[in-house]
This record gives sequence, structure tokens and C-alpha cells, in this order.
Amino acid sequence: MPNTAHSCTVRISFRTVQSLIVFSGKVNGNPATFLLDTGANRTIISPRIYSNGRFDLQRMPQRHVGPGFAGYSLRRSADLSLASNTWAAQPVSVMDLDELKQMLHMDFDALLGQDFLRQFRSVRIDYRTHIIELEE
Repeated sequence: MPNTAHSCTVRISFRTVQSLIVFSGKVNGNPATFLLDTGANRTIISPRIYSNGRFDLQRMPQRHVGPGFAGYSLRRSADLSLASNTWAAQPVSVMDLDELKQMLHMDFDALLGQDFLRQFRSVRIDYRTHIIELEE
């Protein structure tokens, strides 16, 4: 999918909450709080922020073995905006994130995962300046 960003390096300001990287962006034009999750295979968006329509997503029974978080999801495409750049029709999973938000004791709308990050030649996290650099 072509990238509509016009710069070679995208710089995203972030903050940390409980040692997790959190930043603002948009999903389909809706303001969203993203959690950077380099361990997530896919970018996951909550149904509430994906669209105003209703999704009937069931919660998956909690796993007690192995790492990660699992649940029922729908594969869709979404326009993701970070800093002043927009990536159109990105593949995402729409999934109920309420249980994960409760586990982490924080509020967010989306997980930005490896599927999105792999589009870039490098991803740098500068903790001193609180900037993520996505280099094309």
C-alpha cells in the first residue's frame, strides 16, 4: 500500500505510562491514543474508535498459558494518522481491548504493531527527547 507521507523520517512525540510508550494519532479521522507494541504481530484498533458503527465482538476466554493477548477480531482497513502523516487503507484488526486496558490499568484506543512498523527501514525510540522516528 503506498504511503502518503511526504517526509523521509516521521517524528512522533510520545509519553510513557507505566514504562509503556503512548502517543496520539487518528484512526479514520477519529482522535486515538496509541500504545506502541513491538511484540504485537498486528495493529489492533478498538471498535469504538474504528467507527461509529457497532461491532458484535465476543470476548475470548482468557488464556492462562503463554505470552500475549488473544481475542476475536475482524480484519479491516483503516486510515492511520501519526504526527502530520497519513497512511491510507492500512490492514488492522478490530478487537475489544477492554480486558487488556483493565490488565494494564490504563486507557488507550489502539496497539500499533509490527505489521505497521515493518513498512519502515528503521524505527528509533529516543527516550531522552520522547520522540519515535520512523525512517522510510
